[in-house]
Parts: sequence; structure tokens; C-alpha cells
Amino acid sequence: MTMVKARIVLLAFGASLLLAGCQEDATPRPIHLDKGVYRGAADTPRTADEVRALQQRAAYQGVR
Repeated sequence: MTMVKARIVLLAFGASLLLAGCQEDATPRPIHLDKGVYRGAADTPRTADEVRALQQRAAYQGVR
């Protein structure tokens, strides 16, 4: 393979990698964001056992 053919192949491969990132069916992202407003899924409440376990873990680690 000559140098010219190798460059063409390399450029074609690089162009295909760059264009692969331009997917039209990608999930749309919000453009306008409201400060302090979280639009994700709501957190599930912790059970009493989970809260107690987290408190014990924090006490063990010395977090106050």
C-alpha cells in the first residue's frame, strides 16, 4: 500500500469515528435549566434500618 492510500484509509477511518458521535436519535437534553430545580426521578425514602445503618457507618468513619 502506498503512502497516499494509507493516508486516505486513515482519514476515512478518522472521519467515520467523528461522524459516529453525531447520532440523530440521541436522547434530547434540556436546553433551559431552572436554577435549583431537579427534574430527575424522585428518590425513594430510606427505611429506618437503612438510616440506622448509615448513621452507624458515619459514626464508625468519624463523620459528624
